[in-house]
Amino acid sequence: MEPMEMIEKLREKANVTYDEARGVLESVNWNLIDALVALEKEGKLKEDNNMSYSTKKESYADYSGTCEQCQKDGSFIGFINKAGKWIGKVIMKGMENKLCIERKGEKIIELPVTVLVLIMIPAFYLIICALIVAFFMGCKFRFTGPDLGCDKVNNVMDKIEFSSPKEESQKNNQEYDINDHK
Repeated sequence: MEPMEMIEKLREKANVTYDEARGVLESVNWNLIDALVALEKEGKLKEDNNMSYSTKKESYADYSGTCEQCQKDGSFIGFINKAGKWIGKVIMKGMENKLCIERKGEKIIELPVTVLVLIMIPAFYLIICALIVAFFMGCKFRFTGPDLGCDKVNNVMDKIEFSSPKEESQKNNQEYDINDHK
């Protein structure tokens, strides 16, 4: 550290002029800690009201209310509480919204999204295979509920429809017949 920087540091910690700071540093061979000790002995250090040192054993009862403060200050406990509330909201949203599987207008199963996600964790490939088989059997998938039951989501789900080549040709013939009779 440069001598000028040392003088500035010493002036921040003590009530001394530049000359006094330089004199003290020269007397202790430019050792900043020794200079602070020397100024402390002379009583020239600035008092810091924010700092206190004690060897007294205090009970933790004196610190009541700090847990509430920690929750507000963004500590780890506050983070855990916020994360827990968020996870609870996500689970509730998943329970309110459901995946409905229908075939020929008849509801086969209605499963909450949370349950579907929990089942998919251990049996991901089994569930995907079951959904593909249901898709090829002509089942329709729809979401119901306040968040996922909107038209945008279900319109996309309606567009994804599998039909066999025989059904496709029948559908095209019906469209052809309808257009001819107009």
